[in-house]
Amino acid sequence: MTKYFVYISGEHIDVAQAEVNALVRLLKLDEISWRDRIGLIDSPSNPVPFLLERAALVKEAGIVYTETSDQGALETTLSENVLKNSIRSTETYSVRTISVSKKNKFRDRQEIESRLGAHIKKVTHAGVSLDNPQSRILVFLFPDSVLVCKSYASQLRPRLRNRNPGRKPFFHPSMMNATLARVMCNLAGVMPGEIILDPFCGGGGILCEASLLGAKTVGIDLNWRLLSGGVENLAEIGNNHTFIQGDVRNIPIRECDCIVTDPPYGRASSTRGAHAVHLVESLLGNIDSILRRRNESLCICGSSKMNIQNLVRNSGLVVGQMLRIKVHTGLVREILTVGF
Repeated sequence: MTKYFVYISGEHIDVAQAEVNALVRLLKLDEISWRDRIGLIDSPSNPVPFLLERAALVKEAGIVYTETSDQGALETTLSENVLKNSIRSTETYSVRTISVSKKNKFRDRQEIESRLGAHIKKVTHAGVSLDNPQSRILVFLFPDSVLVCKSYASQLRPRLRNRNPGRKPFFHPSMMNATLARVMCNLAGVMPGEIILDPFCGGGGILCEASLLGAKTVGIDLNWRLLSGGVENLAEIGNNHTFIQGDVRNIPIRECDCIVTDPPYGRASSTRGAHAVHLVESLLGNIDSILRRRNESLCICGSSKMNIQNLVRNSGLVVGQMLRIKVHTGLVREILTVGF
């Protein structure tokens, strides 16, 4: 077994942890253990490429070289063979520290970076590059221990920012940002080749991320203008997708693997005046006959004022996870996974 780590974003820690937990389950690995924003995974195979490619809220991930309770013993606990095998003499490297407890003084962190950097140079003869290193050594400083890791930065997060609604061919202010759409797809366990339904698809923000994960997407909406915009946005991706102008109260498809959706929170623009709560109730009443896959394969986002938790329970379904994101004073988003 080898130990790996993930370092998540600090914006919504509980949401980020839930996203990684869901992806770890997809890999059929043992449960991940969390220390604040650092998740540790014991695995016989390397989960890092999958997690970095999938997870919207993972900033960095990599392999744990060593763990010690003695900051002064880093050089002796860090195997020279491991360093020589992972950092070539022709490469460049950097050493960076992150204080998890916030108690380590800046000069102490600098001293660790300098000392460990000099040791790596002595062992590997590699060059130092702080701006664009080929190998990134990351040191996590906990109150009672130190983790030395080789780290890889997420390349997905910049791509997600470039895919936000304002950068898409069609834009509407109701569209979900790409990061949250990706998180919801991960919470539902969207996998390549599966059929993913968004019955309130609007301009297709969620479906874009599902499609980029390799899924076959089906979008339903009453609003023809938004639906046409969704067609335009998905055409840019080019994967298998279908759009239907229709009503969630009479879903015109027989089955799908996952449902990932963001109801309109009462916006009449996409519901023709129908109350969003009633539409969600109708969806929940039908999913047992539509969803092929169980295990929390429905992920839904709604305003806290909609109280989707109660709607789920009243429909005889089970709330898996319930996560909250404060958007502003008047809007708290609730993200739920639903099981059977």
